[in-house]
Amino acid sequence: MKPLTSTDPSHIGPHRLLARLGAGGMGEVHLARTPEGRLAAVKVVKADLAGNRDFRARFAREVRTAQMVVGPFTPRVVDADPYADLPWMATEYVPGPTLKEAVRENGPFPEGSLRVLALGLASAVQAIHAAGLMHRDLKPSNVLLSPRGPQVIDFGIARAVEGTVLTRTGQSFGTPMYTSPEQVRGRESSPASDIFSLAGVVVFAATGKPPFGAGRAISVLPRVVGRSPNLDGVPEALRPVLARCLAKDPDERPSAESIVRELSAGPLPSAEHGWLPVQVRESLNTHQEEARQADEAAPGGPLQDAAAPLSSRPRAGHGGLIGAGAATVTLALVAGVSLIAFAPESSREEASDLRARERTGTNGNEAPDAPADQEGTAEERDGETAFDGFVGDVVFTPDGSGVYVRATDAMTLWEWKSGRFLHRVDPAPVSFDLADDGTMAASFADAVGIFDSGHERVGLFDVEGELEDVVDYRAVSISPDGSLVAVVVTHGDHQRTLYLWDREDDSITHTLELSAPVASTEFSADGAHLKVDFEEGYPRVVLYDVGTAEVVAALVEEAPESTSGQGTEWHATALSPTEPLMAVDRGGGDIALYDYEASEVVKEIEGHRSFSGLAFSSDSETLYSAGMFATATGPSGGRAWDVATGEETTSGDTLLIDRLAVHPHDEAIAAFDRDTLLLLDPETLDVINEIS
Repeated sequence: MKPLTSTDPSHIGPHRLLARLGAGGMGEVHLARTPEGRLAAVKVVKADLAGNRDFRARFAREVRTAQMVVGPFTPRVVDADPYADLPWMATEYVPGPTLKEAVRENGPFPEGSLRVLALGLASAVQAIHAAGLMHRDLKPSNVLLSPRGPQVIDFGIARAVEGTVLTRTGQSFGTPMYTSPEQVRGRESSPASDIFSLAGVVVFAATGKPPFGAGRAISVLPRVVGRSPNLDGVPEALRPVLARCLAKDPDERPSAESIVRELSAGPLPSAEHGWLPVQVRESLNTHQEEARQADEAAPGGPLQDAAAPLSSRPRAGHGGLIGAGAATVTLALVAGVSLIAFAPESSREEASDLRARERTGTNGNEAPDAPADQEGTAEERDGETAFDGFVGDVVFTPDGSGVYVRATDAMTLWEWKSGRFLHRVDPAPVSFDLADDGTMAASFADAVGIFDSGHERVGLFDVEGELEDVVDYRAVSISPDGSLVAVVVTHGDHQRTLYLWDREDDSITHTLELSAPVASTEFSADGAHLKVDFEEGYPRVVLYDVGTAEVVAALVEEAPESTSGQGTEWHATALSPTEPLMAVDRGGGDIALYDYEASEVVKEIEGHRSFSGLAFSSDSETLYSAGMFATATGPSGGRAWDVATGEETTSGDTLLIDRLAVHPHDEAIAAFDRDTLLLLDPETLDVINEIS
């Protein structure tokens, strides 16, 4: 880490620069403070690359894809601007040395550390491949070391650079000492190429030398293609798997998933002593102190926790090492779901204002204003019913001040503490969802409207001209950052197509043909996954990778014979706002808590009743449920469960018979009892306010 020079800018985008971290073929890397007060590593592209229009387009696409890579062994891409004069990308800051630095300064790693290193690298590569990326240049200098495991960096730019810098210099491969034979020969590379490089990195950590020796490319590359790797010094227990990874034929190499499974079965270092050698742990302390000093010297004063890696939520894998566990629920591709990928479109014509006016009764640029005689509290409205028809959805505003209620005829917004009416949308949308900044996606019969927090329309999506006989748009959801919208379009003879729409470049990124009715869709808190709840008379929920539209997990309980011919039924599900955790009503009175990164059910809760609503608290420590529960004295109301233990913590007296919404700061729970909106105390489940 070096001080900034007089030629360095004070900011890159909104991020204040603190120090120089390094430089490479792509550009320079700086330590920066984000507007939220955390630390990030900001990579700025060189001017000669910035002037290449093709590079910019590739860089923009790859950054967007890299933002979908989520896992405990890949620093998260938190911000980027590929359209700046000098394009840049910001990732979580990892205050630790590279693997190359650690081995050069302290020597080879012991077997326990090597096993964790290989396991973490394989998990990182698995996450990168799942996002539709290949790293293409995995090497010791692209692996940072942290207490939580190895951190693979630079995966977001590898393919963007390939079409410009690498071919321009005639180098169609990554770093010679770690590149695969097929890359050397100029043949098509595949995810197996990253597996070859992964093994080379582990061999370096075990011996201090690459598997095919060091030197100039002209001498190393023939050895990569024609000689066996040198595994002298590699622990015996790791040699078989590394030898398979270094096979000349890519078809003979194991997948990242199988490496994770194999290595998880062996012994791992205890969490008490950590996974890194003692000398390397001391180096981590040095890097943390340097970051703290750089921050203290910056204008505006030091951060409260300057060396902490930037993250808006706890990450799976902190404080422990991953292991392969067998899932107790069926994990399979669901029959009848096929993937069609659409090429990005440069633009889509916006639907006419006439169609918007027909839907909203306005000029098409804003939702209709609330009628004057509807404003005020229930008492001020002379007892008029607040909600028109059946209530379908309840959602708190992101700032926690208001709550939206979608009923049959209209959707209304209320100040939940005072009960004051704030806004009305008439007619009501078929479905709606909110992003973290308050942006709303609302689906109607003929389109999806996007509205800002002030209810001004800022976007419109439809598939006019692509599908015939469209019936409606339903089950809409918007990603937390507001960039992606998912919606199910019903068309033709009971056909259903799920669309993923990228609002930033106004393109359809993926479509899925679905085989059954859909109750709802929901993005995970990090925006990387989409949950789809099907209505089939028995529990079925599918989790998709947003970047690739591939199935991450499908939780399916076999259809009971008793449900045959009885129509559809929705079973409650919920995604954790902080963890890769999903709660699912299994249909027999029990709740399964499913870790979709580890692919296993981690807890089962006995509820003795099917649930009409499930919702996590904001810290994911508590799970709330709606639905009547059988007890010795009769039915009881909602319940709260400790997620860690599966134990019931609270049983309320108020019958909660529909879906739940939890306040973003856990100040209240919203639920319905017929035509009354109930606000409950999260600790006791007692009613603290009513709106009717």
